[in-house]
Amino acid sequence: MPEPPARAILLSGPVGSGKTTVLRAIGDELDDGDRPYALVDLDWLAWVRPAPESGAAVADLLVRNLAHVWREFRAAGVELVVLARFAPSGEEVDAIRAALPGAELFVVSLTAPRDVLEERVHARDRGAELAHHLEAIAHGDAGAIADAVVVNAGDRDPAVVAHEVLTLAGAP
Repeated sequence: MPEPPARAILLSGPVGSGKTTVLRAIGDELDDGDRPYALVDLDWLAWVRPAPESGAAVADLLVRNLAHVWREFRAAGVELVVLARFAPSGEEVDAIRAALPGAELFVVSLTAPRDVLEERVHARDRGAELAHHLEAIAHGDAGAIADAVVVNAGDRDPAVVAHEVLTLAGAP
């Protein structure tokens, strides 16, 4: 029996834009239906410090890990996967797309005003991570992804943003 068509949604955007929060809200909405789905915060697939002598690049490990996870999800009948990760370039999006054979990838770039981004990272980060994230916000390191649909996730209810993302992706 052929597999049902697969869809993937990538939530990208700057640090503090709400990627993980919206990912979880999407899961809440999808729980109300019967469609097989999976949620993946891609940062967790690439939270690694490889040995220098391995020559492994974190971005490459992320893509290889995602490809393995995707095969297992498809074997379990998953039709929709929603991913969260800041994708700084079209090349990284293309690599993620290649790791999801048979899935149509819909890319969303979440945005929020600078003061909201700063408030969010102050609430959750500490030390060097906070300094790094504040610097990224100050420099506007949000990346530009061609064909990404921009969704404002500023001071909006995450459930409303999640519903908007699913509707725009044609995956409610």
